Amino acid sequence: MLIIPVDRKPDWKRPPLITILLVLINLLIYFGIQMGERDNLSSAAQYYLAESRLPEFEFPAYARYLESDKQAGAANEVRRALRQWRQVRVRADADADGAEDAAMASSPRYRGLEQVWYALDADLQFGALMQQPKPAVLGAIDADSLAEWREQRQHYASIRISTFTERYSLIPAQAFERPITLLTHMFLHGSVEHVLGNMVFLAIVGYAVEILLGGVWFLLFYLLSGLMSAAFYLVFCGDSMILSLGASGAISGVMGMYTVLYGLRRIRFFYWILFYFDFIKAPALIMLPIWVGKEAFDLWFGAPSNTNYYAHIGGLLGGAVLALCYRLLARGKLEHAHASYVAPAEDNNTLQAIQQSAYAELSKLDFLRARKSFKRLVSKSLALHQAPDPDWLLQLFNLSKSAPTSPEFHRAAQMLLRLPKGQVDEAKVHQVYLDYVAQAQPRPLLNSGQSLAIAKRFAMSGYPQTAEEILNILLVTDRQHQQLPLLVFLVSKGFLTADKPEKVRHYQKLLHQQFPMSEEARLAQKY
Repeated sequence: MLIIPVDRKPDWKRPPLITILLVLINLLIYFGIQMGERDNLSSAAQYYLAESRLPEFEFPAYARYLESDKQAGAANEVRRALRQWRQVRVRADADADGAEDAAMASSPRYRGLEQVWYALDADLQFGALMQQPKPAVLGAIDADSLAEWREQRQHYASIRISTFTERYSLIPAQAFERPITLLTHMFLHGSVEHVLGNMVFLAIVGYAVEILLGGVWFLLFYLLSGLMSAAFYLVFCGDSMILSLGASGAISGVMGMYTVLYGLRRIRFFYWILFYFDFIKAPALIMLPIWVGKEAFDLWFGAPSNTNYYAHIGGLLGGAVLALCYRLLARGKLEHAHASYVAPAEDNNTLQAIQQSAYAELSKLDFLRARKSFKRLVSKSLALHQAPDPDWLLQLFNLSKSAPTSPEFHRAAQMLLRLPKGQVDEAKVHQVYLDYVAQAQPRPLLNSGQSLAIAKRFAMSGYPQTAEEILNILLVTDRQHQQLPLLVFLVSKGFLTADKPEKVRHYQKLLHQQFPMSEEARLAQKY
């Protein structure tokens, strides 16, 4: 089962610098240092599995050791690996092709055996037993076989050099002797898949947490979560000698922080269960018990695995506690972060969803639903103090022509006619005005100031005839308006551009007769 939040994209105007830094550090350590250690591990695996008979002696011993530690499932896996190893060796003795395959530990015939070898090799407590002259866990063994085992074990020890990964990984039984490993283990990984998988989760969830906490608090809580996950693991497995490494404990802490910081806010999650996957919206806080429950189920009922479920559970709970403390002690800062960075993104997502529905309904010719959706779009954007998209206003205006008395018809027309020049083609604005004046009921809701502004716009945009009609109305209804001389002047200039000299002379004469003392009357004499 996989459940991850996919609610928002990073805002690169405010990049998650600490998340990016953590990802880069983990990748550089793995690909720059750890990956180069594979040669040493490969040569050790080659000798152990393909050249020596050590599995014949040590796999049964390791199975008995695991059973004594109440790990029956893991012991059965080791016995299965022993049977596979013996089959490879039998085939090698039977034919030349088998011998060639058996000579290389990287051969497909050894697939699965390397994991068992690595688990055995990484178990330092078992390794300490193997350093004894005659380990009791080897069982009954004759002198010749014991001598062969000692010789091969000594040669294996000579080529199995301690690596950077082993020096800085966490070994629970040695945690207090090497306390630095409580921190360093969370920057190490066991494979390409391991590091890439962890970094994907860190990038997705880390960004969403960092925008709320800020970089400094996020880094501090990330490291504390890693330490708390390690502490939780030590409580249950403090005597283990098996290496523990990986950022998943700290990342689980980030996921725990996420659920508490976002609380009851509904978040979009991607989930994948068996062969089914989909998206779901749910309160973030619900995911905390789900994630913890999933890890606990895998711990108690899942197949044997190298996954450190204790660290995951400890990280989730530790991160949740840290986030809860932050909510209680820095409530004002958290609310400000939500208002500044989270809410706007959610509002934009809401607008996009409504817009998608509106245009889908329009394409299906469902005009009634489309009108309601475009009305919601305009209302929502105004409530958010955002300017509605001009096309939304055009669609709402055209869809509302069937209801010329409706408030949205009047409001859409007024907003379109107030748009700055250049946002919508002037021909469309002109047509909106003509349609509105012709169809609005009980009448167009335009006052003198609005009408004068529209007339000036049309006079300068190539529609002096419409401007003239508005002017004639204003000369009757609001003859004392201070900007009326300017409108007469602009109408005159509009007709000049349209090459209508008789109209130009008419409005020049009107300026001199009706507004002889105006600046516009003086300017009109110059052309």
